[in-house]
Amino acid sequence: MKSVLIAAAKAAVTGLLFFLIFRKVDFHQFGAIVRNARLYALAAAFLILWIAHCICTLRWRMLMRPLMPVSSLGRLFAIYCIGLFFNLAFPTVIGGDAVKMYYAGKPSRLFAKSFAATFLDRDAGMFAMMLIACLAILFNPVEIPDIPLSLVVWGVFAAFIAANVVLFAPRLHRLLADFLHQRKLSGVAAKIDAISSAFQIMGKHWSILAWSLVISIVNQILAIAVTWIMAVGLRITVPFSYFMVLVPVITLISMVPVSLNGMGLREYAFLSLLGSIGIARESCIALCLLSSALLVVSAVPGGIFYLFFNEKAAVRRIAALESNFS
Repeated sequence: MKSVLIAAAKAAVTGLLFFLIFRKVDFHQFGAIVRNARLYALAAAFLILWIAHCICTLRWRMLMRPLMPVSSLGRLFAIYCIGLFFNLAFPTVIGGDAVKMYYAGKPSRLFAKSFAATFLDRDAGMFAMMLIACLAILFNPVEIPDIPLSLVVWGVFAAFIAANVVLFAPRLHRLLADFLHQRKLSGVAAKIDAISSAFQIMGKHWSILAWSLVISIVNQILAIAVTWIMAVGLRITVPFSYFMVLVPVITLISMVPVSLNGMGLREYAFLSLLGSIGIARESCIALCLLSSALLVVSAVPGGIFYLFFNEKAAVRRIAALESNFS
């Protein structure tokens, strides 16, 4: 019942956000912007997006190797696509990371280590995204009226660094596990021990962590380039340096769990941040909707792969794993 109420609340927030987005739109102008889009730029953006997906798969496999037996690159790519499908194609209580963790860990049953590899893969991507935003705003300050953008970006980055310090600190993990044992939560403590041990193993492979960061920086630049190229395709004239800051900020905003899979929230962030630097409302909406549509289309192959991976009770097991590791 609780999950149904949460989903209903998120759906209501999503609907409200889309109402606020579209209530003052000139649909004639909006249609003209979409019709006059440069198709070659949209096609180039789609191609670059898929290159970025392939790079993410390589990074995930690299982080997995010190922890557990690794499946073939083709199988991992299929699993990665299935994760995209769950994340982007439809609202779901099961996240794409949980799906990736399950199918990657299923052959060896090392789900804690599969979780660690999947978490670190996402963590490396977040670190690179925040690093790019901080450097971009340091060397080319972006000013948005009434929004202390520099303070927000640097504050989030500082909090992220602090969380990662705790992540790789064995003594802090040990203190937490001891506390849970004292509270007779031995089952939870055992899960934390298993996950912590995987993180400590990775802490001894700094070269792999460093390479994962390099790959993540390349991947994040490609992801930012996708949005910028789409803006060029829609004849929106904004320097690439603005997107180096705005895309990470929009991504962070869309991760706030108040709407269905970030829908509506991401579009509203696009409209607010780009509109504040003088971009027409209709152009902002065209860019954010086409960007979202591109992501959804890129998730379609994952649905096809899922037909071959799916087995009876898989969804129930994935949901149980997600609940345990949450």
